[in-house]
Amino acid sequence: MRYALIVLLILINPLCTSAQKNYLYTDGGLSLAYFNPGFSATWNYNLIKYIGIGAGAQAYVFHPAITNPRQFTPAFFADIRFRIRPGHISQYFILTDLGLDIYNHNDNYSRSGNYVYTVPKNNGVYFGLGLGYFLRLTERGWGTYATMKIINNIYSDDQLDLNTGDHKKLTSTGGTLVLSLGFRFGDDNKQYAKKPAGGEQ
Repeated sequence: MRYALIVLLILINPLCTSAQKNYLYTDGGLSLAYFNPGFSATWNYNLIKYIGIGAGAQAYVFHPAITNPRQFTPAFFADIRFRIRPGHISQYFILTDLGLDIYNHNDNYSRSGNYVYTVPKNNGVYFGLGLGYFLRLTERGWGTYATMKIINNIYSDDQLDLNTGDHKKLTSTGGTLVLSLGFRFGDDNKQYAKKPAGGEQ
């Protein structure tokens, strides 16, 4: 067991030391649910060359719960980013976020046919999934990026059947598509692929 741990450390160490980079992603965007503006900021640390982890905050207007239409909803989340072509000027990334949406439930109800829905608790689980394109502008790793992502709120609601009087507890989602433009700050220690004479890599 001891030798297995030594071998594991030897294999992991070069991966970690080769990509210990910190980045700050800041952007403004548009929620397509109601075409209202919003923003996000995410700090990300590259564990290895292609994968980074971090934390962030955002706020967009969308429909987080069935009784909360058109609401400005902040969220705090953990972030995982998969970097594609990380050594090039032109890069892509996939982001996955999981955290907490912050909002207050209310005493309103929503009716659909013979069913009435209410939301008994504040807040919900935030889940985001997106695709981004990054263009490096400086040797330090600064540059612009664009993202398209789906943001979701996962919450608990109660269903009442008006015909039978039966109650059910459900898990539902509310969300929107977000388009954003931003700028990434960071420090790559000038380690990236140089442009070839014939064009971009």
